[in-house]
Amino acid sequence: MTTSGDSGSETLKAVQTVPENPDPDLSPKAIAARVGDRDIWIGNVGAIKPRLLAEMDLDPEYVVSVNGTATVATTDHYPLKDEYVNDHQQFSHAVAAIRNRIRSDGTVLVNCSVGVSRSATVIATAVAAEDGLSFDAAVAEIREHRPRAQPHPKLQINALAYLVTEANWENARRQLAELVDSTQIRSQHDNAIEKLLTAE
Repeated sequence: MTTSGDSGSETLKAVQTVPENPDPDLSPKAIAARVGDRDIWIGNVGAIKPRLLAEMDLDPEYVVSVNGTATVATTDHYPLKDEYVNDHQQFSHAVAAIRNRIRSDGTVLVNCSVGVSRSATVIATAVAAEDGLSFDAAVAEIREHRPRAQPHPKLQINALAYLVTEANWENARRQLAELVDSTQIRSQHDNAIEKLLTAE
């Protein structure tokens, strides 16, 4: 297990990896990074492989997997596709599961394949909805310990649509329209996007 920052700090460790202190030129097999001061972690697929998870000394009560593959460690599985505008209901179920787990006692680990796009998007959406933050502010909180976190623009459409429909945020509606207008996404996914833009 390794940590970012001062490993002697009395605060809980912010980043855990397997192998410990990996070669900076090699990606670790498993990585989990804490989100803000919450007991929620963003991880890659290696972080939910039981052997690697045990080596990380991270014992989450809840593991929400949003990639295609679950393991025996997964408690909630909501497969999402990266680089796609996903089904709104499936995306909403994933965010709702994370929100419910955040409200419960215990450590929550959310993983996708790499711990960069899908997991960052659903965590940021859940945190924004729970804490009244903007989506961008929630992403910035994730990046404090997982700098590579980068929600794909098509997944951001799902996130903003969730904040419009579930939290009734007008600023999210404006951001959603701006994001769609500033990208080439509309022509590729016109029907799915139109449903999200007109959702009440």
